[in-house]
Formats: sequence, C-alpha cells, structure tokens
Amino acid sequence: MPILNWTQEYSVGVKELDEQHQKLMKMLNTLFILYEQNKFNNVDVNPIFQELNDYANLHFSTEEHYFNLYNYPKKMEHLAMHEVHRRKITELKGEYDSNNSAKTLFAISNFLNDWWIWHINNADKEYTSYFNANGLK
Repeated sequence: MPILNWTQEYSVGVKELDEQHQKLMKMLNTLFILYEQNKFNNVDVNPIFQELNDYANLHFSTEEHYFNLYNYPKKMEHLAMHEVHRRKITELKGEYDSNNSAKTLFAISNFLNDWWIWHINNADKEYTSYFNANGLK
C-alpha cells in the first residue's frame, strides 16, 4: 500500500515541478514497499537508488534553472538544501552498500520520505508565488 498519495496540498503551483514531485512519490512508495514486504534482499535495489539519484539531479537542476532564470531571492538557501540532500544520500547509500541491512534501507526510506515531504511543503512552496508572479505556472 503506498504511503504517499499525491494531493493538491503538495502542489507548488508549477505544473512541471508538480509532475516531477508526483514521480518522486511513486519512487518513494516503491522503496517503502520493498522494505515493508522485506523483499529488498531478493531485489537489486541499486537501480532504485540510481533512479532516485537521477530524479533528484533532474529535479534540482530544473528548480535551479528557474532560480537563475527568475533571479529567485532565496536561491542560495535552497541550493544549500539540495547539497545537504546529495551528501546524505551518498552517505546512506554507502552504508547500505556495506551492510545491506533492513535498518539502513529503513533509514534511507525514512530520510527520503521526511526530507522530500518537508522540502515540498516548505522550501518549494516558498517559491510558488514568486515563480507564478513571473509567469511560471
């Protein structure tokens, strides 16, 4: 059963970014289901991690493009959050590679879920009115 379901409350008012967030939620659900069903030992999770990493890079670069294009005033704060995410994922992936434990997979799933939901509902929503005022919807 998916733990994250897209609703309008997650919308940041920019169609492209909302669509990327919806895709992210599907990927997070896949990871959580593997953990919940204790199937991660029977599945190569590396492609899932790679997809999540690729997603983050695509999404962050999309946001960063708009930050530069519209001279977003909170750009540097937001970029710092992206960097924290990148470092933490690298750290957690390294831990998982060394021990393949359920505890580490749970930590990764939990971090991603908490970080992304907080990030979307707080940091990303801060740019909604700014981007919309500049014609990005």
